[in-house]
Amino acid sequence: MNDMVSKIDELIKYLIRVFNGIELTLESEKEKKKYGDYTKKDEIVRSQEFFISTKDIDKILGLWFGGFKNEEELKKTLKFKLGEIKKLTFQKGENDFHIVKDRFIENTTNHSIEWHNNYSYVIHSHLIRVFEERIGIRKVKENKRITIRDKKVYDLVKALNLKIDFLRDDCSAEEFVEVLVGQSDKNIHLNIKNRSFHYILTKLRGYFYTFSIASVANTDKIFSSKGKPLKVKNLNNSKSHNPKHKDAIDEVFKNFQ
Repeated sequence: MNDMVSKIDELIKYLIRVFNGIELTLESEKEKKKYGDYTKKDEIVRSQEFFISTKDIDKILGLWFGGFKNEEELKKTLKFKLGEIKKLTFQKGENDFHIVKDRFIENTTNHSIEWHNNYSYVIHSHLIRVFEERIGIRKVKENKRITIRDKKVYDLVKALNLKIDFLRDDCSAEEFVEVLVGQSDKNIHLNIKNRSFHYILTKLRGYFYTFSIASVANTDKIFSSKGKPLKVKNLNNSKSHNPKHKDAIDEVFKNFQ
């Protein structure tokens, strides 16, 4: 969990630096070469690996959220960090922003002021949205269908099923994913308790778009180990920070990174 906290804190500190105009940029680097002096404080040379996508951030957040002792502690921490980043503002770029990493150049790289502002806008708005949804300030739109963000989720679910056998023998990992995204009418029957299944869902969030506990339940295709259809209410009531299969589930996600 410490690594997850460190990465989120690093991103927030980066946003603050960009907002305050003290992040190293191509423009400030040219200024340094021109005048032989560097007026910015605390110069930081970033590696390409520092700049991660919102998909990668969601994976980190999923692991981080799952590491808190209870919901109260999580929400208290998120409210504090949300207060920090809401003091910042970034202007949306005119064009869609994408991170492109060049494996043919050295690991360290520098970008323009415009690039840093565009990246900051994407990360800043994403963190605010996720934090507000997790705290409950902003409600997730439940009417949108779940879609796949990362196709590796098929292999991940397969690894989970091999590890803890959470699906009944007549249900495959691929069929489970296809049910989530509305591409299959097959009924999915679980082999594990609802608490462990709820925990799996919280960890899978980063691999999908518009993913929530309610949207999973609303597929009306998933049944508990006792054969009862999982509804929003009973699935929400199954939330647990320490379900039976927690350690095994965490191990699979950790090895899958």
